[in-house]
Amino acid sequence: MLNAAKRLVGLGWGIWMLSGMGSVQAFPVSEYAWTDEQWAQRCRDVRTSYNPDHGLSTSKLTLTPEDERFEDFLFWVWANKIIEHQVEQVGGTEWDGPTNGVIFHWAPGSRWETHTVVPFEHAIHHVADEHRWTDTMFKDFFDRFGGTQGVNIKERLSMTTPPTWGMFLRHVGGPESPYYRYVFHQEAQIDLKRRRVVMFGGQGVTFEYTFDRYLKEVKEVLTDCKAFEFFQLYDLYGKGFASQMGWAAGARSTPTVEPTPAPHTPGHHSGS
Repeated sequence: MLNAAKRLVGLGWGIWMLSGMGSVQAFPVSEYAWTDEQWAQRCRDVRTSYNPDHGLSTSKLTLTPEDERFEDFLFWVWANKIIEHQVEQVGGTEWDGPTNGVIFHWAPGSRWETHTVVPFEHAIHHVADEHRWTDTMFKDFFDRFGGTQGVNIKERLSMTTPPTWGMFLRHVGGPESPYYRYVFHQEAQIDLKRRRVVMFGGQGVTFEYTFDRYLKEVKEVLTDCKAFEFFQLYDLYGKGFASQMGWAAGARSTPTVEPTPAPHTPGHHSGS
């Protein structure tokens, strides 16, 4: 914990000027995760109505909220748990990772599993302003620093003076933390009429994203290539296949095939 905090303090306020996301190849992922090379190989020859005459982008997600596929895309992302993520301690949880930001661990245990390194300013806004975490939600941590006050955690934490952000991230994102999976960030509802995604983040916290804000998060994980199965399923089943609950019940069913009667066997009589 102290080493992580020292690394954070040593970086100083200059780290707040970082922008964009980074990638560290040493990040440990499950055996189910596909590498960028594996994704590129799998989507290389895929052609759908979205990309009839060109390959799918391996560098970015180009689908927009204006596309007729977008509503189904939202539910497909949710069903596959693609943007579920947890925050790791500075420097990585049980691995030697980067210290120039906060590590977000995405879609653990899936083929999309990855991580991004988020600038501290971005991460603080995310957990303090969007999640609206208060010190009372982490009583076991703040009791060591004078107790809880019922205020947002950003009013209690600093970059240099304990309790620091590095210490707090160790507390909620360390290998022995009961919060590591519990405050997992995930969807709770998609409201198509209001164009909002309701998110849940543990400790009774819910908050909303606009579709545009949600899409920014999706783009941290997905490219067009990494969504190739969505485009294939959309072409196979059509609009509404993921977003309309119970749609399959109204689909044309497969014709029933009558069983072929068993051949008559001499001397055998069925019961009456």
